[in-house]
Amino acid sequence: MSLSMKFPLNPNGESNAGFDSYTDVQLSEAIKQNMKMLFLTIKGEYVMDPQFGIGLYGYLFENDVTISIDALKDEAFKQISTYMPYVDIESLDVILDSDYQTMKVRVTFYYNGKTIPDLFEVEVS
Repeated sequence: MSLSMKFPLNPNGESNAGFDSYTDVQLSEAIKQNMKMLFLTIKGEYVMDPQFGIGLYGYLFENDVTISIDALKDEAFKQISTYMPYVDIESLDVILDSDYQTMKVRVTFYYNGKTIPDLFEVEVS
């Protein structure tokens, strides 16, 4: 998956509707948007590539006894390395809250040779 544009586009801006090169902040936001799509898309939902997606909501509604955090992490690492090879993962944490039926995924990552990691979080409930 190539890096997508960050929405919303600004057609009246000087940056040619968002198609010019990214600044560091824009690049970070575009990567986070791509990760969000990757985590929330269910496998088979994206017609052009049925292997794309992690389907985070599916993990949320598994029984507490059967949910496998390790399986979720393995799938996330596999998907990110396949579809976002420009990202280096430092850590990936999954936080489950059974009382409130929420799941949060926190990814600390590097990109573009940066020495300071960036942080992506997505929460489903």
